[in-house]
Amino acid sequence: MKVSKANHRLLDIPITGEQIYLFAFCFYFILAFLQTTTYIAYVSEKASQKIALLAVVLLLVKIFIYDNNSLRSFIINILALEFLVVIWRTSHDVKFFSLGMFVLGARNVNFRKIIYLYLSIGTIFLIFTVGSSLSGLIKNLIYYRGTDTSIVRQSLGILYPTDFAAHVLFLFLAYLYLRFDKINVLDYLALIIAAIVITVICNARLNVYALLLAIPVFFFGKRAKSGKIISSFIAAFYWTVPTIAAYFIIMLTAFYDKSNNIMLKLNHLLSDRLKYGSAAFKQYGTSLLGQHVQEHGWGGLGGQNMADHSMMNSYFFIDSSFLRLFIIYGILVTIAVLLIMTIISWRSIHNNSYALASVMMIVTISAVVEQHLLDLSYDPFLIALLANTSLPLLGDKGWRKKVEKLHS
Repeated sequence: MKVSKANHRLLDIPITGEQIYLFAFCFYFILAFLQTTTYIAYVSEKASQKIALLAVVLLLVKIFIYDNNSLRSFIINILALEFLVVIWRTSHDVKFFSLGMFVLGARNVNFRKIIYLYLSIGTIFLIFTVGSSLSGLIKNLIYYRGTDTSIVRQSLGILYPTDFAAHVLFLFLAYLYLRFDKINVLDYLALIIAAIVITVICNARLNVYALLLAIPVFFFGKRAKSGKIISSFIAAFYWTVPTIAAYFIIMLTAFYDKSNNIMLKLNHLLSDRLKYGSAAFKQYGTSLLGQHVQEHGWGGLGGQNMADHSMMNSYFFIDSSFLRLFIIYGILVTIAVLLIMTIISWRSIHNNSYALASVMMIVTISAVVEQHLLDLSYDPFLIALLANTSLPLLGDKGWRKKVEKLHS
């Protein structure tokens, strides 16, 4: 009898828009994460994208049925969807479309719940992937630093060593965001240990720098929230960094000159990113609504063969997210993404939170040299634009009341 009543109570709980969104996010994130691993040998990218369409359908249901749209917001959503589709078709890349869908659908969703799910699922699947690679279930792709075979770089089941390091970096950002008010010396020590481990296993120098830079960035951000004057002054400028950093790397690449000794050294420090970015500028230029760029990277099952045979002439990849925005997705998308990053940071500072502003600082540093800014399998933080960032993780009183009622 009690079981029957409990079942009736479960059926009486209405499905909310937030629940639909969180399910869609989990479903899509798992598929997207697996596509960054050597499990792609078993499930192709095309098949995974077709399955992921279910998440898009759920987001459309949430946006147009569960959200209380006024005529104005309905028209804005339609125009935004059309823009996302156009960019998808011109760039031949689905990442911005997917991200845009999750940004639009995040209205009235507790952002901390999104990040909590991202951190939980991401950590579990990263550990599962590492275990799978070490046990021989999937490939552990191994690379070397240029021609120096003494520097071994393991991917541990991820498609490339720097991608493994990026997973670690963004998972740490999720952890620091959720724990922002309670960050202590042990958390900073964990960042240092992670940086050392990544250096030894992956030799992913730029991600290591980002992990270490997170220590002062979050230190000043947390102190700024506590009202410390000097820290508040420093953290108050966090919102300016995305635009400045994007302008800097785009201009530096556009005017790269290998005969300039300073630029040559900077290019070496950035692992030839200026060289290949400059080549992309010369070959493709930029456009208003994006364009298809044919790339040949070293990541993935086929990419390792290129690296093993030292096929340097075939390698061509745009690493910097800001350059990818400008060249592949176009000027309008570049402006839109920079506005999103700036708004998220500014709002965080204005609300005297500083947590998301600190996160955006490290996301920006990563975006200067890495390609993961628009990839939800790594970076879920742009979703914060329309999500509810003011609620604590279990701050939805209505949800808690339903749980309490169910157990009564």
